[in-house]
Amino acid sequence: MALDGAVPTRQIECVSSHTAIIDELTRAALRRDSTVLATVVRVTGSSYGGVGSRMLVRVDGSTVGLVSGGCLESDLAEHAKRVSSTGRAEVVSYDTRNDEDAPWGLGLGCNGLIEVLLEPLNSVDAEKMAHLLEVAVTRAEPAVIATVIRVSESTAAGVEVGSHALLLDENKPISTGSWGEILIEVLSKRDDALSAGRKGFITAIGGAEISFEVVQPGVRLVVCGSGPDARPIAAFGAELGWDVTVVDHRPLTQSHTARFPRAKVAYCEDALCLVRTVSITPRTAAVVVSHHFERDRNYLESLLASDASYIGMLGPRARTERMLGDLAARGVKRGDGDARLYAPVGMDIGGDGPDAIALSIIAEVSAIMSKRTAMHLRDKRGPLHAVAATAASTP
Repeated sequence: MALDGAVPTRQIECVSSHTAIIDELTRAALRRDSTVLATVVRVTGSSYGGVGSRMLVRVDGSTVGLVSGGCLESDLAEHAKRVSSTGRAEVVSYDTRNDEDAPWGLGLGCNGLIEVLLEPLNSVDAEKMAHLLEVAVTRAEPAVIATVIRVSESTAAGVEVGSHALLLDENKPISTGSWGEILIEVLSKRDDALSAGRKGFITAIGGAEISFEVVQPGVRLVVCGSGPDARPIAAFGAELGWDVTVVDHRPLTQSHTARFPRAKVAYCEDALCLVRTVSITPRTAAVVVSHHFERDRNYLESLLASDASYIGMLGPRARTERMLGDLAARGVKRGDGDARLYAPVGMDIGGDGPDAIALSIIAEVSAIMSKRTAMHLRDKRGPLHAVAATAASTP
């Protein structure tokens, strides 16, 4: 099914997480719809999104995701109609390093070269791509996706533009499309890709040009408590594409679905049993907001014994110190808990009310899980985005 129709700005759903793309690919597969997936495969200079930024173009011309700040999306949707009709993947280039020479006249001035792979996907292809991306983001370690972006007359037989391979650390790739005999050499480039980080890595193998993308593990956000101030925390986390779970000590009802539509809700009657109720990994950030002293103290005890990388406690500092004193009196060992504990929770950004508090919490979680020291970008020297291989490790 070919794409048709204009693409008004209001039809662009401005969510850029892998989760949103995975969900839409899955829906397209279930509906047996054809789509076009746009993926940034090369960045030189400045760009809004790094290699691996994605946008999906639906059959009606509307889109999900962003590959830029909204500058390229409508133009890419127009190219997607052609790709859909021909059934052949292709790469579209945007060079904004010299705005006056931009042949497509969008006047961006972003000072970068961006190449975007457009690939037509039928329902089977969409299902395979959704699976590949889901495996990548649910891993505990960074993953690498290799993509064929160009072939030449000397390319090994059978290799196709738009073929993907998820390179796992055990060197057992999950692949789509045709790779011929070059997949073994592609596997050997995984460490080089991890070192390149967000900027990606491109090389020629067997006459084909291969783009390598690093996919960082997704963040798991656990919100302990389901009161009014838990709602914006869960909502902001979901908007960022995080895997959000809200924990409630009361039996679940339909109201939970209405109040937390984009989160999972777990029933945990005993806060000391939290880690048996919810999976806590090194990619987990937990925020305790139940407003009940004993329950919060028990959540804290469970979390200090867990693998969570971030533990945020709502409330005054003295309240948390009292909890820690109670735990110490009972012989509870804190280990490295102090380094992971943020109490009071959140960053000092000002504002009042649940939404402002939630924003400060989500900002702090994002900084910690990204291994960043929050600061004004105007005060940062050097590249805004790390290029080196800190991406190869997780908190």
